Amino acid sequence: MVGKKNFLIYTASLLMAAFLLVSCPSNEQYGYDADYFIGMQKLSEGNVKEAKQKFNNCVKKGTYYCAKESAIQLTKLGNLQENNAAAEFLYQNFPDPDSLLILAQQYFVSNELRKLIEVTDTIDFATADDALIKLRLNTLLELKLEEKFQEEAYRWFTSRAISQEQYQYYRDIYSPLQPEELSPKAEAIEFRITLYKRDYLLGYEKAAIMFSYFEEGTLEPLAMLASDIGKSYLYGSEQIIKDAVFLRQKAEAFKDTQAAFYFWFYSARLYDGGNLYNSQASTCYENAIAATEEPSKKDNALWYLIKTKLKISLDKTLDSIDEYAKIWSDPEYFDDIFDSLIPSLIVNGKWSAFKDLIDKLDGYISKETMAQLCYLYGRFIECGYVDLPEEERPAEAQKFYTKALDSGTSVYYKLLSAYRLKLSGTKLEQVICGGAQPKVLDETANPVDNLLCGYATFGYSDKIYNKWQELYKEGASSETGFYLADFLNKCAAEDDSFYVKALRISARAGNMAESTISLKNMQTIYPQNYSEFVNAYSKKFNIDQSVIYALIRSESFFDKEVVSSAGAVGLTQLMSPTAGEIAQKLRIKEYSLTDPETNIMFGTYYLSELIRRGDGSLLRAFFSYNAGFRKVTTWLNSSMMDFGKAGNLDMDLFLETIPVSETREYGRKLVSATIMYEYLYSDTDLSDYTAFAQTVENLLQ
Repeated sequence: MVGKKNFLIYTASLLMAAFLLVSCPSNEQYGYDADYFIGMQKLSEGNVKEAKQKFNNCVKKGTYYCAKESAIQLTKLGNLQENNAAAEFLYQNFPDPDSLLILAQQYFVSNELRKLIEVTDTIDFATADDALIKLRLNTLLELKLEEKFQEEAYRWFTSRAISQEQYQYYRDIYSPLQPEELSPKAEAIEFRITLYKRDYLLGYEKAAIMFSYFEEGTLEPLAMLASDIGKSYLYGSEQIIKDAVFLRQKAEAFKDTQAAFYFWFYSARLYDGGNLYNSQASTCYENAIAATEEPSKKDNALWYLIKTKLKISLDKTLDSIDEYAKIWSDPEYFDDIFDSLIPSLIVNGKWSAFKDLIDKLDGYISKETMAQLCYLYGRFIECGYVDLPEEERPAEAQKFYTKALDSGTSVYYKLLSAYRLKLSGTKLEQVICGGAQPKVLDETANPVDNLLCGYATFGYSDKIYNKWQELYKEGASSETGFYLADFLNKCAAEDDSFYVKALRISARAGNMAESTISLKNMQTIYPQNYSEFVNAYSKKFNIDQSVIYALIRSESFFDKEVVSSAGAVGLTQLMSPTAGEIAQKLRIKEYSLTDPETNIMFGTYYLSELIRRGDGSLLRAFFSYNAGFRKVTTWLNSSMMDFGKAGNLDMDLFLETIPVSETREYGRKLVSATIMYEYLYSDTDLSDYTAFAQTVENLLQ
């Protein structure tokens, strides 16, 4: 029987679907795809016969994704023989990992074990779904093919990072089958489980056994085994330099194997831990880079190599970045290198280094990092830190602010550059909302969009989020994402857990958008959820509503149940001791931080107190909310010394010198989100530069 809450949600979903029907970008194009959704409705009514007819019709005439979902439903609606045939049809016509898993499960249930083995014979143990591999291994046990079971279990446990599913399988199935005296392969699996459980001291002891098997040729020195040996030495060694030398020797001994990269890499990590062995660490990282062709491994070793250079000197770091940027694969992987480097450059007054980085690294670093470098260099020019004639500074700074506008997803530097450039009207709107031209929707039906929009149109709110997460990379349009987010926001009237799902979808859709995002769609990216409580307590504690919405969005993404790893709870992410102090001041005895009203009340009050203590500075209050008031005061005093200021330090420059990366990024998020909320919901027209500038200046004071 359907519970009352679920019934209300389902009813609300249907009402929302009816309301939104006309706005779905693919509604007129459903065609035979509609049979999938009608079939689902018939199934929920218990009318299996008509449901099967609809699913069969969609399989024959529908587009790919709806046809596939219909074929999946047909694997559940007959007897064993019919379900087997349906699963075989599914895999033949939609041959992907999901379909293979369904077919294998069906063969297992129907005891068609030989067929299961046959259909899974060619799977890749490094990439196949854990559930599929477990089915195959269990089938080998059922067929009493124990030798094959042992061999394939070894392949599974040594070809990838150990997962929770693998650990449970080892504990419940694999380990009880092993004799008291383990085989070398069983010992290797046990070694990997030891490292998975982070028992590094025991792993360090067992690593010697692994080396003996490698040297004897009993076991192949596989990458994952070598990686775990390296970790056991890194975290279990008490003689790090001696072990660094030892791993370096093993890297030479196994130079033509998968293990070489990891032995070089972890030898370098051990040298790094010795602090005085930076040159040895650098050599080992360089050898690790040379020992692999895998881009992700090269990037990982490069990242550590540059970090090592940063310990030696800023100049060596800059030289290494200049040398290696041209060979790294994923520019965004190195963003945090620059996040550490930039404060050091500022503290040391290396203003010209920013220009060198901009000139040399254009096209090799992420747009976000380039925007940061350009914005800051523009500021240094304006503030007179760069040796230029005063009359040339405005025009030169504008060149770098203009370049910073092309900032990828970095809203903060885009907005502040627009402010410095004094943009207004259409130009400012284009910066805030995306590209220059509105997107013209393709009239051709998109199979992914049809499936995703159909879940909303036909009232299946519970299926939308997971299916979007699964399929948005398969060609879904950003417009579909916004449509789904709008629909889920309306469903949240009955269940506010939909708020966070809607926001995650719309944020992703915003990053996918290739052109200007409409005002309505921007509002799904920056929603005003829990408006009743935000309005009430922002007025009570004299804070602009935009600030509180920005706080909630940045802290919790409007997830009222979220608990951080540090223990912060709810919408405004309050720690229990802080909440206790606030409750005392507000004279509230009983409270729950997962209650939206209470959490918003406490968070708004706390932020208002930080603003008051920080002489009215919003950005300083944001920093204090994240890191604590005393720390921020200390950082501010230190930063004023770095810039040679006795007071009145520009807060956007202070942000860049804060020694904690998390707090710097927190400030950027809060500033950006506050501006966006003001732009989207304020009565003042923020496309007017004067109003826009006032908003920015209020935040940066």
